[in-house]
Amino acid sequence: MSIGFVATASAEEMTLVQVLQRVVDHYPSLKTAAIQVERARQTSKTIDSQLGWQLAAQAGVQRDSTLFGTPTDVIDVGGRLSRTLESGSILSFEASARREDSEGVFSPVIPNPSTTTNVDITYRKPLAKGSDNPLYTEGLAAAKAEVAASRAESETLYDQIASQVIDLYISAATIKARMHNKERAITRAKRLQNFINDRASLGISEDKDILQVNAQISSLQAELGALQTLWQKQLISLNRLMGREWSADLVIPQSIWLTASTSDFNTLFQAVKDHSPEIHSVDARIELADSAIRVRRDEREDNVDLVLFVGNRTQDGDTGFGDIDESEVVGGIRLEFKQSVDKIGVDAELYQAQLDRSAALQDKRQLIEDLQYELSSLLAEIEANKDAIKAYKLSVSNEKKKLDDAVKRYRTGRTETDLLIRFEDELSQAEFALELQRLELVRRQYNLKLLQGKLWDTINLPVYNNFVTKTPNGSQQ
Repeated sequence: MSIGFVATASAEEMTLVQVLQRVVDHYPSLKTAAIQVERARQTSKTIDSQLGWQLAAQAGVQRDSTLFGTPTDVIDVGGRLSRTLESGSILSFEASARREDSEGVFSPVIPNPSTTTNVDITYRKPLAKGSDNPLYTEGLAAAKAEVAASRAESETLYDQIASQVIDLYISAATIKARMHNKERAITRAKRLQNFINDRASLGISEDKDILQVNAQISSLQAELGALQTLWQKQLISLNRLMGREWSADLVIPQSIWLTASTSDFNTLFQAVKDHSPEIHSVDARIELADSAIRVRRDEREDNVDLVLFVGNRTQDGDTGFGDIDESEVVGGIRLEFKQSVDKIGVDAELYQAQLDRSAALQDKRQLIEDLQYELSSLLAEIEANKDAIKAYKLSVSNEKKKLDDAVKRYRTGRTETDLLIRFEDELSQAEFALELQRLELVRRQYNLKLLQGKLWDTINLPVYNNFVTKTPNGSQQ
């Protein structure tokens, strides 16, 4: 589409996509959104840490007494290394040592001082509550949903910024088109002015003809000045989004025509649904609700754990009959049961999660319906735009013929100046109406690309690593 804007030497020519890239590179909120997405990704690493090894240790010295009231000095140390497996089972290794030294002994067969050591390997498998480790698996699912929600939030912000850029850019192009339209009208009016002045020198034109054309030129120049003020205002808005100097000039390319496919509604609608940040956000809510439902259902279960253990017990010390050193392998299996009698709170939380899921499903249904109407409306407007362009092209052609005929009759003195001026104005209006329809078509086609997410295909989006700041000592913060 040819608009015919004239560039100044210092002005920079930029397409809408180039402007959008500048905005994305500069706009702080978009960078913050990228950081929030990466922050959400770290949640899964926190969940993964639940499967890591846990170490506990203790050591102590105390003065105590035996069952028979004899003072005794006790030294004990112990440690435990445990890990929760992905299945929900718990594997642990325990070891402890205890040394007792009593001031007196009740029987010569009791060693004093004595040292006792215990070593155990324990495997605990949940059979009901905690089976399959829902806190871990659902924690990962919730972390994934959190990332999806954060990404959807950033996508929403991206689309909002892009929509604002489209409106500003096309509005700027519209102002330039109006300015160009006024400049062409001024050129035609000055041509008429020269013709009238030539006739006036021959005594053919009247003063009112000169006054009329002078008034028309003054009016057009005043309108052009007002448009130049609007252009500066629009330019400042665009420069602010791009982070450029407020006075930096911008040239809109002579051809900003855009082609967007509008043939297959079902294919377009599928692309729109796949891109929709709002639907992505609702899907994340549904996943969070599903995860909460599974966790609450697990919490309603009773604790039934199967515990297997094997270990070794040793004891050595001095007795009245000599030294002893005993060692015994031990092991066993047991079933543990625990039940929470009051489950009202868990039931309420389960019901809340089910309500959250139902609300999210209703919102998704409404969003899909709204997208269908939005896409249908946009496609209908595009087709109407195309028909209007054809009609306005014919209108411009007719207006030019009408004006050319009027000019010929004016040169032979068969028509009035005011009629010629009116025809000039009608041609200008028809030409601008055509340009306006073309620009509106471009706007709607860009909106269609934005709705499908294709506008971002050639845009480099922020990467969080670029925004990790360095402290003066070189560490990241």
